[in-house]
Amino acid sequence: MILEVDLGNTRCKWRLLGSGAPVCGVVETASLRRGVPPETWPAFPVTRVRAANVAGVEAAEGLANVVKALGWGRVEFARVERLCAGVTCGYRDLSRLGVDRWLAVLGAHRHFARPCLVADCGSAVTLDLLGAGGRHLGGYIVPGLALMRRALFRDTDAVKVPDTVEPGMSLVAGRDTDEAVNRGLVLMVLGAIEEAMKTLAAEAPSPLLVVTGGDGPILASLAEHATELVPDLVLDGLALSNP
Repeated sequence: MILEVDLGNTRCKWRLLGSGAPVCGVVETASLRRGVPPETWPAFPVTRVRAANVAGVEAAEGLANVVKALGWGRVEFARVERLCAGVTCGYRDLSRLGVDRWLAVLGAHRHFARPCLVADCGSAVTLDLLGAGGRHLGGYIVPGLALMRRALFRDTDAVKVPDTVEPGMSLVAGRDTDEAVNRGLVLMVLGAIEEAMKTLAAEAPSPLLVVTGGDGPILASLAEHATELVPDLVLDGLALSNP
């Protein structure tokens, strides 16, 4: 059985592949940093572990220690390559591209084989442009919804409102501060997506918006473009990077 791990800054998504339906779960990355695995892992007969890590050296070492303690051998960490699975990386310096972004692009290309804007909506929102023929054209990074909310709350005294962001929410002008903040945050991210889509459309007409990440369902439900929501896009790309 193969254990796939997506180590994010806050959360770690994992997927177990075997002869039946995949088994999936989520754990706090902080737990793995401390060397504490999910309760279900010790029961799995894992023969191989492959992982994407953007959470730093400590998280990688924590995962490696957990895997070793469970007797599963070593972790195969994905890395960015100039060419992989039909996609050519557009970054000048490969080491500067987050591996999660790269894997999401690989996954989108395999799923849809057409020009795409790949939006990974987590702590940050990354927007990667994938042109015709699998050409990665670069991308943008903007703060995610939770990060913007924390920044707003930290530097303002009166603006402390509950998080009421949800899929399909109204985006008309807010009639109170709660609505104004929550709708404004979403509009900021949607605006970035819109501008990135315009940039990509100038290179490749009629691109598809491919959305993943924790806030993906919210933003996918409100986008005004042809949109596909793929929750495990990074893990799908991991299977291509480390087959």
